[in-house]
Amino acid sequence: MRLIFAGDITYSEDPAGRVDPRVVEVLREGYAIANLEGPITNYGPSARKSVVISQPPEFARSLAGIGIRAVSLANNHVMDHLERGLEDTIKALDSVGIAHFGAGADLAEAAAPLRLEGVSIFGLATTLPPGSEAGPGHPGVSPVRVRCSYVLDPDEAREQPGIHPRAECSPDRRDVERVVRAVRRERSRGRRVILMIHWGLASQRSPLPYQRELARRLAAAGADLIVGTHPHGVVGWEMVEGARVFYGIGALILKPSFEYPLPRTMQSLMLRVDVSEGGLSAEPVPLVLEEGYPRMRIDGEEAPGDSPGTSAGAPGHTRSWGGASPS
Repeated sequence: MRLIFAGDITYSEDPAGRVDPRVVEVLREGYAIANLEGPITNYGPSARKSVVISQPPEFARSLAGIGIRAVSLANNHVMDHLERGLEDTIKALDSVGIAHFGAGADLAEAAAPLRLEGVSIFGLATTLPPGSEAGPGHPGVSPVRVRCSYVLDPDEAREQPGIHPRAECSPDRRDVERVVRAVRRERSRGRRVILMIHWGLASQRSPLPYQRELARRLAAAGADLIVGTHPHGVVGWEMVEGARVFYGIGALILKPSFEYPLPRTMQSLMLRVDVSEGGLSAEPVPLVLEEGYPRMRIDGEEAPGDSPGTSAGAPGHTRSWGGASPS
């Protein structure tokens, strides 16, 4: 089986004809999965947030047209238009034949994996606006809550007034144990396990300690591959206890309907993942987003430079902290 993983999708206009045909060709090589960053709905009321996203239902069919077969809904925007927005999203995806996972009518539905031939794919989010996580009898996304304390050294504050506190964060033990049990259950059935996790910071340039802690716990439970979304750019990858961990692969389509300070060009990735009885391989496919739409990066082409607050990772390549090949 070949899977193609792509990053965040946010659209405000019809993406048909705006995606590089070579990108579409790669998406259609296998079963293509992306993160749908926001609800597909015309419902007006929204969550009390500074940034809310919605996507026009009339263009949902174009996602299937470029080759998207499934989407994770586990992110910080899918509940922007409340329970009704999530319901509309699921109806829109079902109507065009796109599978979905990572959010649902309650925690059991949100936490259920997408099961393909011999592979189970979970959607998780650590990026959780108030009220967005699913619970018993409560709709939302499949959560891994992160508990943080903020530490300010008084001597540093005297030396540098205005210095930012240091965040010390760790994933919630109960959420991690719930996900670990689910991963072990799927592995006990002889299935490969992949997790798409919406985590970190939009502007990050390297893994955060809580991400590495969570990756280690999930890898130890038997995860084969972790695909990170949310950062606006490529963060990097490493091998963690035999699992390939891509901390951030960037976006596939990033075209919100509101003014947002994004650079004209950004680096991104798709992952070409081959699953066989012998194991799993993952090959990065470099992309460049121009004005929000992807094109293939030409061999030898210098990647877009980093822009603070918008793109992450080392310019020109996918940084590895582990030193081993992704495949």
